[in-house]
Amino acid sequence: MPAERRRLVFAGWVLFAGCSQLLLLVEPALETVVFHLVWISMSIVYGIQSWSARRTSAVLTVVTLVTGTALSRFIAEGHAEWDELAEVPLMAMVFLSMVWHVRRRAAALAETQSLVERERRAQEVKELFVRNCSHEMRTPITVARCYAEMVRNELSTPESRDDLDVVVDELDKLGGLAGRLLVLADAYEPATFEWAPVDLGALLRRTVQRWRPASDRDWRLDAPSVLIEGDESRLETALDALVENAVKFTVDGDTVALRCRATRDGAVVEVEDTGIGFAGSQAEDGSGRPRSSGRPGTGLGLAIVRAVVEGHGGGLTVLSEPPSGSLLRMTLPPHPRSSPTQNVPASAFTAPAE
Repeated sequence: MPAERRRLVFAGWVLFAGCSQLLLLVEPALETVVFHLVWISMSIVYGIQSWSARRTSAVLTVVTLVTGTALSRFIAEGHAEWDELAEVPLMAMVFLSMVWHVRRRAAALAETQSLVERERRAQEVKELFVRNCSHEMRTPITVARCYAEMVRNELSTPESRDDLDVVVDELDKLGGLAGRLLVLADAYEPATFEWAPVDLGALLRRTVQRWRPASDRDWRLDAPSVLIEGDESRLETALDALVENAVKFTVDGDTVALRCRATRDGAVVEVEDTGIGFAGSQAEDGSGRPRSSGRPGTGLGLAIVRAVVEGHGGGLTVLSEPPSGSLLRMTLPPHPRSSPTQNVPASAFTAPAE
């Protein structure tokens, strides 16, 4: 409550309490009602304003003396017994009990807000570190790669060139890792998403078209037109991460299936493979078959997918049962819950199919 309004409320209560006591000069029989109304109104005003300890002590002392004096005069005139005067300290004790509980609650809320603020600052520092680290890593990695390529071209022996090829490959991995760290940091900022209608079926078809020439897999596609509102570039990044994961844990000839469908709550996108699954990559395969494609990974793929999907207000489900492969499912709402819906015609989005 603003300070000016708090002063007006307090002044109004003081005026009410004063008028109540003046009313007793005209109608002393209202003493009991007025007595309780003063204490009740004081408790209500304190609950709204939460006075300082100094004001609370001063107001409580004044109210105790004023109501005690009025009640004593009422008893002295023979309208009540003297044991009724015990109500004054009892009401004061009830009010103090309320003050104690209010202050405990205020302290708990302050502690909670402090913890939330510390968590928010820690999250901001972490995201800033990831973003700055990824930016700062790119320049030295690029410079080191250029020098490594220059040295490799000057070498005369194939063995030395092979050694420099390893250096260049590792620098490429570091560059990819820096890029993914930046993507991961940005994926947790749904406020920066560019919301627009997205055709998930077209997105899946483009993804398969890009990955098919680079990976000898049995690609399966079930991609009807399913429209939602989202950030197409972020969703494409998440889908690429899922497909890269499927390619990583499969070998030539394995099946990679991409599917999408409309649901009552929005849409579902699935990437399924017949590889060894996540757990299988950690186990020995006695058949002699390669455990995976050997493609390098950064370990950030699923983290990026989860951040993008949650930024859209959806969820990610991972099912992996070796040796049957893995199924990764993204559930997406028709409209992002973290951002107000833009002016998009309702007819642009799919009707519930399930």
